[in-house]
Amino acid sequence: MQHVQFPAGDWLTSSWDRCSQAGLKQRRLPEHFMMSRAELKERKWSVNPLIQAVETYAVPLFNQMFAHSDSRLILTDKDGVILASWGQPRFKERLTQIALDNGACWQETLKGTNAIGTAIIESRPLTIIGKQHYIHQHQFISCSASPVFSHHGELIGILDITSEQQQHDLSTQILVQNMVQLVENHLLCDIPDSAVKINLACEKDLLNSGWQGVLVADESGKILAHNHIAFQLLERPSIIGLSVDHLLQEQNRELVFEKHTLLPARKKSSAFSASCELHFGDHRIEQAWQQANKLIDKDIPLLILGETGVGKNEFVKALHQHSSRKHRPLVIVNCGAIPKELLESELFGYVAGAFTGASPKGYQGKIRQANQGILFLDEIADMPLDAQCRLLHVLQEKEVIPVGSNQTERVDIQVIAATHKNLTAEVESGRFRQDLYYRLNGLLIELPALRERLDKARLIEHIHHKYRLSQQQICPQLLSVLQSYTWPGNIRELDNMLKVASLLASDEPRLKLAHIPGHVVKSLMAQSPPLENDHRQPVENSGREEQHVPDLKTTVESRLLQTYQATQGNISQTSRLLGISRNTIYRKLKMLGILNR
Repeated sequence: MQHVQFPAGDWLTSSWDRCSQAGLKQRRLPEHFMMSRAELKERKWSVNPLIQAVETYAVPLFNQMFAHSDSRLILTDKDGVILASWGQPRFKERLTQIALDNGACWQETLKGTNAIGTAIIESRPLTIIGKQHYIHQHQFISCSASPVFSHHGELIGILDITSEQQQHDLSTQILVQNMVQLVENHLLCDIPDSAVKINLACEKDLLNSGWQGVLVADESGKILAHNHIAFQLLERPSIIGLSVDHLLQEQNRELVFEKHTLLPARKKSSAFSASCELHFGDHRIEQAWQQANKLIDKDIPLLILGETGVGKNEFVKALHQHSSRKHRPLVIVNCGAIPKELLESELFGYVAGAFTGASPKGYQGKIRQANQGILFLDEIADMPLDAQCRLLHVLQEKEVIPVGSNQTERVDIQVIAATHKNLTAEVESGRFRQDLYYRLNGLLIELPALRERLDKARLIEHIHHKYRLSQQQICPQLLSVLQSYTWPGNIRELDNMLKVASLLASDEPRLKLAHIPGHVVKSLMAQSPPLENDHRQPVENSGREEQHVPDLKTTVESRLLQTYQATQGNISQTSRLLGISRNTIYRKLKMLGILNR
């Protein structure tokens, strides 16, 4: 057997010693320890904010840097159980052979020296390359992992990049740590009672870099949490509980800072104002917000309608934070994402031994998890009729009967339901119970599509500010194009596009059309209106005022000018977008007096 020599006393030697003491054999593939589907779902649910943060802040960075490589981004919980992974599907198939798949446990004592399991023990970022893996069958991969900690300093997960036959250098390690920093900073803002986020840095350009110090305070200005960088910058033994204003005034170092409102303080009057996350002047959303807030604490069900991606989830999250139940759980159930045969057990729970494969401990179910809080039933139209009947009983009697039990349990829940479908049509077709529809329809709220919003420009700029890595601005031409687009995926589509574009343009002072992914640009330009200074031809109109009607030639020229300006004069990109040769574009622009060559 070939032995790899390591410097005496280093962490890798210690890891190999632990593997040997655990009885692992280097040339023998270890046993696969996989979580059951039910247990994996419970684990994923318990750290759902972590998964969402990784999808929002880490996955776009990973896709940008490793899009065409045999690599996977892997997230585990604190026990080393893989919760989710992203990347090349063909590489995933090979990883499945060594059980590097969702539900697998990669603790060091089970899988030998590996970045995930060893990082848990060492409690710090690690890179393990090829033959540094203890198990011979794992030596075709290189891995870089970093722990993710809560604001209490507790380990909550591991983020890892695994690649095939690729030497991870320092840049990969830094990328993983940067991802973790972004995720941890985001999770800080989700702690209870957080109202204000303060970014700290030595220089202004670092305030939104992802490596800034972060303080989170409540409505009164008392600091609730901070990241490690803020602790280093402020150089104080303790920060929690201090007044953020006094702290910033007393600090001796020359630090720059900026404040961001996370949740608006309650107004003394009975009126409510939607947070800036919901709208910036759209009266329909403000009216919906005002009505919903008047009823959220009155035990009246709310039914939210709107196209996919209009922000129904964010609306409900904001309602939860403004309700009297904000310190109680908000349990979100996507009725369309749970298999039909599992939905009733997911909602109502079950007792031990209720069915084959059931957990021997039983399962509480989402309804009982939401006790004294809010139960949000998203995509309610996709709920099977049998489950609809049982849900109606819960709403009427305020009690739940777990699957396999004859005992009822009282529950105190505020129910909010939502769907993108026409529920009236679903009722008429017999796919949705009429009595349940009327039970849910205490207050009907309709959220407008993004194309109908009156605050589209400010919303675009707000989302861009959320993702930009410096004081970057959107160029006017691009903003005009974004405003005119119909956005079939609504806010979700806009958010995803600006997230990726901001990362691609991270070092640029302006976000331009050249930074937008190509497949999105084609859709944007296809729907863009002609420029205001389009060349137009007058038409005789019997003495009346001239009407300007563009002919085909003028329309083509207008589209060429618009695309040329939107791409900041990039001939190659204009050529690709319009499907016209570069020589034709040069000739047209010369005829229009734009170019002199």
